[in-house]
Amino acid sequence: MFRKKKSSSQSSAINSKRTIAVASIPRTSLIWLLTTQALVLLPHLLRIPYWVGILAVACGCWRIMIFNGRWSYPARWLKALLVIGAVTGTFLNYGTIVGLEAGVVLLLCTFLLKLLEMKNQRDAYLVVFLSYFVIVTQLLYSQAIPSAAYTFFTLVVITSALVGLHQQQGTLQLKKTLRKGAVMMLQSVPLMVLLFIFIPRLGPIWSVELPSQKARSGVSDQMTPGDIAELSKSDALAFRATFSGTIPPQDQLYWRGVVLAELMGRTWRQASRELALAGRTGQDLKLSGNPLITWGDQFQRWPNAVKKQGQALHYTVILEPTQQNWLYALAVPQISNVDIGVTRDFTLIAREPVRLRQQYEVRSYPSSLVDIELPHWLRRQNVQLSAFGNPQTRTFAQQLWDDVKQQPQLYIDRILQYFNRQPFYYTLKPPTLGFNSMDEFLFTSRRGFCAHYASTFVYLMRLAGIPARVIAGYQGGERNTTNNYVQVRQFDAHAWAEVWLEGKGWVRVDPTASVAPERIQDGLEAALAEEGSFLEDTPLSPIRFKHIGWINRLRLEWDILEYRWQRFVLNYNQDQQMEFFNQLFGSFSWYKLALALGGGIGSIIIMLGVWIILRRQSIKYDPATRLYLKFCQWGRKQGCPRQVGETPSSYLARLQQHVPQYATWVQRITDSFVYLQYDPLLREKPQEYRVELLRLKKLVLRPIKSIQVLS
Repeated sequence: MFRKKKSSSQSSAINSKRTIAVASIPRTSLIWLLTTQALVLLPHLLRIPYWVGILAVACGCWRIMIFNGRWSYPARWLKALLVIGAVTGTFLNYGTIVGLEAGVVLLLCTFLLKLLEMKNQRDAYLVVFLSYFVIVTQLLYSQAIPSAAYTFFTLVVITSALVGLHQQQGTLQLKKTLRKGAVMMLQSVPLMVLLFIFIPRLGPIWSVELPSQKARSGVSDQMTPGDIAELSKSDALAFRATFSGTIPPQDQLYWRGVVLAELMGRTWRQASRELALAGRTGQDLKLSGNPLITWGDQFQRWPNAVKKQGQALHYTVILEPTQQNWLYALAVPQISNVDIGVTRDFTLIAREPVRLRQQYEVRSYPSSLVDIELPHWLRRQNVQLSAFGNPQTRTFAQQLWDDVKQQPQLYIDRILQYFNRQPFYYTLKPPTLGFNSMDEFLFTSRRGFCAHYASTFVYLMRLAGIPARVIAGYQGGERNTTNNYVQVRQFDAHAWAEVWLEGKGWVRVDPTASVAPERIQDGLEAALAEEGSFLEDTPLSPIRFKHIGWINRLRLEWDILEYRWQRFVLNYNQDQQMEFFNQLFGSFSWYKLALALGGGIGSIIIMLGVWIILRRQSIKYDPATRLYLKFCQWGRKQGCPRQVGETPSSYLARLQQHVPQYATWVQRITDSFVYLQYDPLLREKPQEYRVELLRLKKLVLRPIKSIQVLS
């Protein structure tokens, strides 16, 4: 019996301790904290392992059970086991615990596990402060407008949770707390914009590669027929190009990316092994030391390679992350950016792989003549072929070359005529080709994508001894004449050929135009209209609904908004900031910058102060409170003002002592006000409420008559 009583007392002590711990974090605050954690975790759910979601649900349920007093806090050994399990699970999923994605998962796990050891208000503050930090991690994956808007909304909720922790739990109201959090965030926006504009812009401290970005890396440094067909099934944005003048015609928008001059089996790749290796691994020393790349003016480095002529095209490119070194530009590019080089075949290349969105300005001379005198090593590089395979194609090329009496231009024309007059088809679903792929394509299947036609054309050129190479990049793009930019997507990926002709240098030839001219003039959708395979893997893509007027208008408006967001916000770098400072101040100086920043902050503080004052003056009271405040003014005139925070009953007692002749009148007013203001049942009786309010109004607004009646 004695032991049972002791056990009962111990149980009571444990329950009391549990109650004290639970009472320190009230129910409303716990709801705010759980909501905050859910919102922080939500954007990561599709990219993190499934067990993290299970852990989140488990931690939330355990926390609720602790609050209800049914479960106790987990023991130390259990918390240690959960931490070890989170670390082990992360390592098994990513093979490391130090990478970006692995680090984000570990951060989310520790953030969730914090719920299980949260015992007091100080721990709750820590969870809220961690929420501010963790929500920013989603911006490592996407900085698009929806992501930014979601982050801002989540910050409002986190701030509201912080407000709720500072309020008395009896007075907490969801709408008022959320409104206060939103007002605080909106008040911070002017200061945020000011700091964004004027604080010196620094480049990223580090650059990281996300495995999730590899699937949309764009054009590769090697090409096998069918690769670009797979890439063209995606509607992901590749880049935007904004022109300072008129946008060139659609059939002139050939965005050169990679020059493929070496054929290995069925695969074309870059001729320079050193350059190809550097492009794959981002080895800066090899890039910087490569004699085929210049980081200065290529027209000075190779003065005999380019004969500049025609008008220059000025444009700015905003390139999406590709994890590759090469950039895209029209022929022949000239660039002054010290971090961007120009290769000997006049393509652009960055010092490091493009892991973040990159903006660069280009000046192109598309009418220039390139390599009028072709160096011997470059000629040898662009005529090499294996000595075996494709016997039918070799015979066909030899007969055709003899028929035109070895005249290169006639030879080119005859091959293009062959593509045009024979039953060749442009398709995203070409048949699989065997060892003699050129023979099968030219004489059997005759179905292929741009890579098939470009590859076969260059092969035929080299069989005749004509230098030729494959160019991989993009062709065309969706034009926006209002903002003067071209939007190029992955389905605009394209391959074409360049051949070298005496007296003309390198000349662009696109055999696809002979088979499907609508692909060059109107884009991929027009070329695949009969086949119906355009974006068939993405049936909900807005681009597929361009024929519906209102959907297309919404899509174009959204594209314009995204374009401005990228150009003026995401790409607001040091160069743009200095240009803005020069326009604003005439010339940049730290004194002017400090003065502008200080003046801006001071102006924001003054405006917020004025807004707070005006807001206080415009407070709206309910009718009963307004009447009672008018009664309090009467009391002040009698020499008995109401004190700050004084209750109606306390004020009544002081008034009855100070003006005993009005004791009955002030008693009736106070009783009526308390009845109207604090009786919960009266609100459900609108007729009785109006009668009582009218009674209070008569008592307050007619004090002399009321006092006479009561006396």
